[in-house]
Amino acid sequence: MFSQLLAQREAEGNPIRVGVIGAGKFGSGLVVQLSRVPGMRAAAVADLRPEQARDAYATCGTEAAAVAGRTADQVDDAVRRGRPVIAEDASLITGAASIDVVVEATGIPEAGAANAAAAIDGGKHLVMVNIETDVTVGTLLKARADAAGVVYTLVDGDQPGCIMHLVEWARTLGFEIVAAGRGTIYRKGDREGTPDSTAERFRFDEETLSRRHINLKMYNSFRDGTKAQLEMTALANMTGLPPDVRGMHEPSCNLADIPRLFSLKEEGGLLHRHGVVELANSVAADGVAMLPDPLLMGVFAVIRADHPFIREDLAAYDCLPGGDGNFLLYRPYHLVAVEAPMSIAAAVLYGKPTGAPREVPAAEVIAVAKRGLKEGERLDGAGGFTVNGVIEKAGAARRERLLPLGLASGIELSRDVAAGEPISYDDVLLNEQSSILKLRREQDRLVASRTAER
Repeated sequence: MFSQLLAQREAEGNPIRVGVIGAGKFGSGLVVQLSRVPGMRAAAVADLRPEQARDAYATCGTEAAAVAGRTADQVDDAVRRGRPVIAEDASLITGAASIDVVVEATGIPEAGAANAAAAIDGGKHLVMVNIETDVTVGTLLKARADAAGVVYTLVDGDQPGCIMHLVEWARTLGFEIVAAGRGTIYRKGDREGTPDSTAERFRFDEETLSRRHINLKMYNSFRDGTKAQLEMTALANMTGLPPDVRGMHEPSCNLADIPRLFSLKEEGGLLHRHGVVELANSVAADGVAMLPDPLLMGVFAVIRADHPFIREDLAAYDCLPGGDGNFLLYRPYHLVAVEAPMSIAAAVLYGKPTGAPREVPAAEVIAVAKRGLKEGERLDGAGGFTVNGVIEKAGAARRERLLPLGLASGIELSRDVAAGEPISYDDVLLNEQSSILKLRREQDRLVASRTAER
């Protein structure tokens, strides 16, 4: 019913006013998509490089009307007059009374934590595109949003949100989730990739890099495996499905292989248990060639039906089978910024998230040395030169004091760490002034109290 309610808001001159923080590829794409959605407006965009926000408005033909916002009063005045606002300071958006919902799309854990907390404190619904922040302090942010009476949600169109729809559909109908996840394109040597080689590996030309505001460090996290690990951790914490093993199995597989491989070992699969998050690699076992019929960047859920009539129906309607009554649900695409307005609509119109962390995390993304690192080296976070992100069960990460990836940026090592070795809290000198560190410690206390109550 979104379209009818949005059409009514459009007719009444009362569109949902969206503030976007971060005008990179996602943020710019969202601004353009919002220009096509009746009943919504990209009311304000904040970026440290305001020319990127201006480019986004130019792409959808509203640049001429855009004004610079330098104070909260200026932002509110312009938004109420229907003038799009460009700001360098994100706090002008999180604090603006005229903004209904904030979309955090910086991709930077420290900035994301501060912006998210400010948006919630300002009484704004929050759509969290910034997975890096969500997997680090999302449980706390969700608790704060609940207390403030606003919605904290992951975003539709990105893979975790798309998978969440499959999981929710299956659980609503009484199916057991055997495994849920996304496709990847993970080649031999990708793990060691750095931002220096990102443009070449993605075949980006200079025009595309400039026009779409490509963040090479962010895109490197797509290719070195970190982004998929982050996204499946976000999914794990929304659904309660942990990883089966550290890093997941991520087998090379075609579509028809997925329900077989993501079955129990005794059924000919890889899994030790049902109910996990996983990845399906579209690259052959040689690490070079693409498989003939892979999932690519799509999403999937392997479900189990226990009744023979239902198994017969699923098979008759071409759900691919595997294991003991397992069947594949999948969607071959995800549309990132294009579908993001669905989460905005759900939050504002119905007060519901696309998906949000549960009370106690199921998984953590830990920082693992990308190469041999020396004492005194400074870590540079997801997609950089020093670390990869790897999923681990939350309990194991706590017991072993493993460093969350979201804290592994701008801090120094206190000892040498070998390539492939997880980094612990004891191996680093933390930045005590960090906003996300302070929030993480608050989250750890919250999770400890909730765990003790169970």
